[in-house]
Amino acid sequence: MKFQEFMKKLDGKIKNVYLLCGAETFFTDKAREKILARLDVDTATELTIMDCDNKPTMGDIISTIDSSPFFGTRNVVIVKNANFFNDDKKIERLENVLRDMQPNNYVIFTAKTADKRRKLYKIIAQVGEVLEATPLRAWEVDSWLDEKLSALGKRMGGEARRYFNEQIGILPEISLWYLENEMNKIALNVADKEITASDLSRMMTALPEVSNFALVDALDARKPQKAIYLLRAQARDAGKIPLVIALLTNHIRRLIRAKYFMAQGITGQKLGEPLEMNPYIAKKVGDTAKTYSEKLLENVFVELADADFKSKTGRAGVEALEQIIFKICKR
Repeated sequence: MKFQEFMKKLDGKIKNVYLLCGAETFFTDKAREKILARLDVDTATELTIMDCDNKPTMGDIISTIDSSPFFGTRNVVIVKNANFFNDDKKIERLENVLRDMQPNNYVIFTAKTADKRRKLYKIIAQVGEVLEATPLRAWEVDSWLDEKLSALGKRMGGEARRYFNEQIGILPEISLWYLENEMNKIALNVADKEITASDLSRMMTALPEVSNFALVDALDARKPQKAIYLLRAQARDAGKIPLVIALLTNHIRRLIRAKYFMAQGITGQKLGEPLEMNPYIAKKVGDTAKTYSEKLLENVFVELADADFKSKTGRAGVEALEQIIFKICKR
């Protein structure tokens, strides 16, 4: 179950068993907070937190979950970093406890991953609820932003939206904790109801990945001097060269895919779905792809793979990337 649906269900009857799984900790943290709030838990007398990173035994976990309340009216257990949702080991005793929970006992499991095929997962899905906390992609952020702006009593016009999407839309995954903190900070410092593009430019802290995309922008704009300057600035730290190569490779791959889909008649913002990008950014990628020949993109893709191999084996350095940059900018 996705986050929005999960949170709406928490407004109804609270279940005795929850599994919050996935890489987006923003979602799991918010869901856990709401469950505890709905239960009105007394953290001193009713809540026990067990962290599987500390390697408690399965017997200890089961005993804690199945214990009757002593001082409070409920026994609420959080089992963090649960590492048994991808395990083939039989844990029938835990499965039996979860099937027949005491009415005043509640358990919240959190896990980075959980195999839906496992019996334990299926039992929790049957008797409780499962949150699939997958990270948002750039094209999925709009609905989150709408809710966040509403909660802050703010709004964004078209220009601000475009700037916002340009800053985050190229990233493969979005950190919602980053966005949450940034929007809270901006809202505190903007007296007006409307947050402008100027406000975002002035106050939004760029992610390192966003700053790196200035190099890509320089390539697409055919600005070799700027691109070389940015490349050399990154190359001051030798450890960043593989990251730059990966960045360029991903960009060239994206342009190749955009040309492929455009050849199938998919153009403009409709490229957002096949490219898995915000539609506005996808349109820009499509427009950029038109300035490249397919042959050049394919050649550069191969050369980047060669540069990656040679840089990792000490047979080439930043000069190989400089040659590629000149070739791209002279297209």
